[in-house]
Amino acid sequence: MKKKSLAAVTAILALSLLLSACNLIAPQTVNTPDPASAQATINAAVTQAMEAIAAQMTSTAMAQPQATATSEPTLAPTATATKVVLPTAIPPTATLVPKPTAKPKPTATATPSDYACQLVAASPAAGTKVTVNTDFDTTWQWKNIGTRSWEVGYVDLRYDSGQKMQTVADVFDISTAVAPGAETSKVVDMRAPATAGKYTATWKLAMEGITLCTMTVSIEAVNP
Repeated sequence: MKKKSLAAVTAILALSLLLSACNLIAPQTVNTPDPASAQATINAAVTQAMEAIAAQMTSTAMAQPQATATSEPTLAPTATATKVVLPTAIPPTATLVPKPTAKPKPTATATPSDYACQLVAASPAAGTKVTVNTDFDTTWQWKNIGTRSWEVGYVDLRYDSGQKMQTVADVFDISTAVAPGAETSKVVDMRAPATAGKYTATWKLAMEGITLCTMTVSIEAVNP
C-alpha cells in the first residue's frame, strides 16, 4: 500500500515539473497569464491530487480488517508431581501350630482290682544265722490276688537295695503265667558275706515298673 502512494505522489510531482518546464519553454505570447497565477493553479491541482490520494488511502485502510489485540495465552499451571507413598507391605504373620503332644505309652496300673499280689511264704526266716561265706537259697512264694493274669515276660523279680548277696543275677523273670487266685514262687541263689554281722536286702516283684509286692531277706552271718 505504501508503494502505491509513493508512486502516485511521484507522478504528480513529475507532472508539475513537466508543466512548469512547458511554461518555460513555450514562447511568450501577449496573453500569457501571470506566473503566480499559473503556479497557484498547479499547487491547487497538486493539493487536490494529494487529498484524493489521502482519501483513497484512508478508505483503503478502513476497509482492511483491524488487527485485534491478542491477549497472550495464559499458561496452564504446571502439574506438580505428587509423590505417591505406597503402603508398606506387611509380611503375613506366621501362625504357630502347636506341636502335638506325644501320647504317653500306656502302662499297667497296679490296683487291687487289676494287678496285686500277696506274699505267702519266705525263706529263710528273718534273722536266720548263716555261716560266713556260705551259700544259701532264698525262696519267695506269691499269690495273684488281682483280677488279671500275670503274663509271661511281664513280671520280674528285681533286687532293689541293701546288701547284695545274690550270686547269679539282679533280675529274674517269672517264667510261668499266673492266673488270678493262683500262686507262684522263685528261688534265688545267695551267699552270706565273708564278715560276720547282720545283713538285709530288699527285693520287689514288679510288672513294667509297677511294684506288686516288696520282700526282704534278713540274715546274720556268723563265724563257724
